Amino acid sequence: MKKTITIFFISILMTSCNIDNFLDIKPTGSLIPQTVEDYDNLLEDPLVTVDVWTNLNYMDPDVFMPEETYHGLTKNRQLQYEWSDAPYDQTEDDRDWEYRYKYIYIYNLILENIDDAELGNRLESDRKRVKGEAFAQRAFDYFLLVNEYGLQYSAANLDKPGVPLALEVDLNTKLSRATIGEVYEQIENDLDQAEVLLATIADDFNKEANFRPGNASLYGLRALVALHKGDFAAALTYSNKSLEFYDYLYDYSTFSLKIPGNAWSGLNINDFENGNDNLECIWNRYLKTTHFDPASLYNPELAALYDKTNDIRWTLFSTQTTFYGVDVSPNYCFSAYNYETQAGITTPNIYLVNAEAKARTGNGEEAIAMLNKLLEKRIVNFTPLTHLDDASTLQRVKEERRKELRMTGNNLIDLKRYHAYGEVIPTYSRTIPTGEIVTLEPGSEKYVAPISLKLKTINPNL
Repeated sequence: MKKTITIFFISILMTSCNIDNFLDIKPTGSLIPQTVEDYDNLLEDPLVTVDVWTNLNYMDPDVFMPEETYHGLTKNRQLQYEWSDAPYDQTEDDRDWEYRYKYIYIYNLILENIDDAELGNRLESDRKRVKGEAFAQRAFDYFLLVNEYGLQYSAANLDKPGVPLALEVDLNTKLSRATIGEVYEQIENDLDQAEVLLATIADDFNKEANFRPGNASLYGLRALVALHKGDFAAALTYSNKSLEFYDYLYDYSTFSLKIPGNAWSGLNINDFENGNDNLECIWNRYLKTTHFDPASLYNPELAALYDKTNDIRWTLFSTQTTFYGVDVSPNYCFSAYNYETQAGITTPNIYLVNAEAKARTGNGEEAIAMLNKLLEKRIVNFTPLTHLDDASTLQRVKEERRKELRMTGNNLIDLKRYHAYGEVIPTYSRTIPTGEIVTLEPGSEKYVAPISLKLKTINPNL
C-alpha cells in the first residue's frame, strides 16, 4: 500500500510538472508531505530508474546498426546514430533531461523540508537517512546529467557549459547552465553531506530497493567521480571501500538459455529482466530493457575482442539472427531478451574502476588480480591473466570495460574521458543507408547529447 501511495504522489508531481518553467510545481492540499515517513515514501519510487542515458545508446560507437536494423529505429534514434546535433525537433521532449530534473525537484523538496517534518512514528535516525539519501540521489542525477550533456571533466573544460544546477524548489528564473567545474563541485558537496549523514545508518546494499543508495553505491559513485576527474588514487580508495561493503558477482557458468540454441529465449535466471532484482546492481538506473526490437549489433571491432568459444558473455548474448529471423551475418546481434542494461552502478563496473585505478597508479599486478576475479566468473576454461607492464594491463582493463559494460552507454563516456586524459582514441565512421558517411572525431562535441530545441526555445539561457 505504501508503494502504491508513493507512486501515485510521484505521478501527480510528474504530470503536473511544467517543464517550461523548469520544474516550477507545488503539490497542494492533502498531497503536501508532512512527516518524515511522507518524505521517506517519496524516495520509495522504482520509476526513478527509467530514462537514463537513453540518448547515448545509439551514439555509442560500439553499437552497430546496419540497414537491416537501422530502419527499425525511431527518427530520434536514427539521428542519434548519425551523431546529429538536433535529434529532437521543437515539439519533442527529451525524457532523459525531463525525468532527471523532475526527480531533482523531489530531492530538493525533501532537503528543504525534512529538518522541520513531523517525526510521527519515525526516529531521528530516519530523518538523517532520508536527508542523506536525498543528497546522494541528487549527486547521482547530476553526475548522470553532466556526463550526458556536457564535455568531459578536465582542466581545459572546467569553465565549459555543463547543466543547470537546480538546488531549490521555487525556481522563478530560467536557469543557465552551470560550468562543468561547478557541477562536479556540487556533486562532491552533496556526497560529502550524504556520507556524513549515512555513515552509520545506511545499509551496505539496499537489496530490497537498489534504486536507493547504500554504502557500497555511495562509495561507488565517489569512485566514479574521482575516476572522471583523473584522481586515480582517490578512485582506488573509494572503489576499495565500495567493494568492502558489497562485492557480489554472478557466476555466468551457472547460466544457460531457456531453450538451448535459441539466443532469444532468455536466461534460466530472471534476475536481469528487472534491474531491481539484479544482485550485481548496487544503484539501479537502467538504459534499455528491449534489445530485440530493433536488435542492436556489436561493432565488429568490439565483437573481435571476445573469446567466442569460452567467453560466456559472448556465447549467451550473441547471434547472427535477429529476434524476427533476419540474418545479419557476418555481424552479430546483442541477443538480450527482456534484459535491462545498466547505466547505473554495478559491482562489475566497480571492479573495473578498481583495476583501472590500480593500473594507472603503478599497481599493475593488483589490477590484473582484480580482472582475474571478474573474468573467472565470465569465462569457462579460464586461464588467469598475467601482468607484463602497466601499459598493456591498462589496455586490457579498457577492453574488459568495453566487453563487460557493452550496450550501457559507458563506452561513449569512457572514450570522452580517455581523450581528456590525453590518450589516443580512434576516429569513428558510419555509413548510413543514404550512403552518407558520418564521423565522430576525438574530442568532438558530438560526444555530448545535444540539449533539445524545445528546451532551448523555452529557455534561451540554455
